[in-house]
Amino acid sequence: MAGGNSLEGREQKKGIAVNTLYTMGGLLFMNAVLQIVITPLLNRMMGAEQLGGLLYITGFVAIICPSIGQALNNSRLVVRRDFDVTNGDYDWLLLGFGLIGSIVALFMSGKSLESPLMAAGVFLMFMLTVFRYYGDVEYRLNLNYRRYFIYYLLIGIGYLAGFGIYCLTGQWVWIYLIGEAAALAFVGVTGNIFHQFFRRSEFFTTALGRGFFLTLSYLITNTTMNMDRLVIKQILGNEQVTQYYVVSLIGKTLVLLIAPINTIVISYLTKRKERLTRSQFGKAVLAGGGVSLVFFVACQIGTPLFVWLFYRNLYESVKGIVTVVNLAQILGLFSAFLFILVLTFTDERWQLWIQLAHFCILLVSSVFAACTYGMMGFAVASLGANSLRVAAVVILGIVKAGKDKGDRNADR
Repeated sequence: MAGGNSLEGREQKKGIAVNTLYTMGGLLFMNAVLQIVITPLLNRMMGAEQLGGLLYITGFVAIICPSIGQALNNSRLVVRRDFDVTNGDYDWLLLGFGLIGSIVALFMSGKSLESPLMAAGVFLMFMLTVFRYYGDVEYRLNLNYRRYFIYYLLIGIGYLAGFGIYCLTGQWVWIYLIGEAAALAFVGVTGNIFHQFFRRSEFFTTALGRGFFLTLSYLITNTTMNMDRLVIKQILGNEQVTQYYVVSLIGKTLVLLIAPINTIVISYLTKRKERLTRSQFGKAVLAGGGVSLVFFVACQIGTPLFVWLFYRNLYESVKGIVTVVNLAQILGLFSAFLFILVLTFTDERWQLWIQLAHFCILLVSSVFAACTYGMMGFAVASLGANSLRVAAVVILGIVKAGKDKGDRNADR
């Protein structure tokens, strides 16, 4: 019997490891195609000024689309454990939230659009991307990470095909339209999350309430992630934006590594009925802290080397802030991991309030610190705000986690 359980445990660990590799592989391929192949080629063909207009528009994609699609994706994973929600519950929310978000993004992007036809293409790009961020929930619900890998592989291949169309037409929007459409076509053929699109259940209001709060939370988070460019540009100028971006790039790239881990964690934890106990949560915090420490050491080694090799003219001006910036970035990643754990056993509203408090603290402190102490001031403000967020999530997790067996026996 024990041997059987041991074998089952080993098989489960092997499955988790393989699924993590599938998840990371797909996301890394998609981002490598976009960041290493397509964006540098666009820079050569379009020039820096036009590319800046493109990046301004896709910046709204990075804020709005995952805030809706990813939030509803994770919300469905959590809600399905307690309520018999249907595809239509979330498809309605995707359509409604997506239309509102896309209209707002289109309005904000207005001055960067060349024609009504381009505006129509950009609007369609926003909508497709919202649905694409949600679409991988098909494979997370069923723990089918081989198809999850194919899903993101097709996005990357679609981006390359769209780049070919751009070369023929001169319209960059085709890159994103083809990439996002390729993934959605795949999930349409292999899955059923968009079947019975308009059929809602009695739990639609539950899905609406919880999805709305998580969407707001993600919107705050994704806006916060771009705070450095917004504040530093307005207060210190373009050169300082470049300097801070270069120093923080290694830490931000680690999001590609932590996101797949978060995907695996929430998928497996919401598959089981039991909530995390306090001792289990505590062990997860220690494990996450250990991994974060390894990432911090890697950043301390990698960032100076990266800047010296590729941005040598900036090395002297940024080397003094490397440690503070790296620590702030790693604490941000650590808190994102903790949020995923806490999300599996608390109401989404808690995450919203903590994120909102973090956003306000970071905005006020970073503006004051940047005005007074420059780039180092902004870095220290970010470190302080991220430290407070980690502490808040840990306290919330300890308070809200399930009681351990010994505690339950003592209550009796």
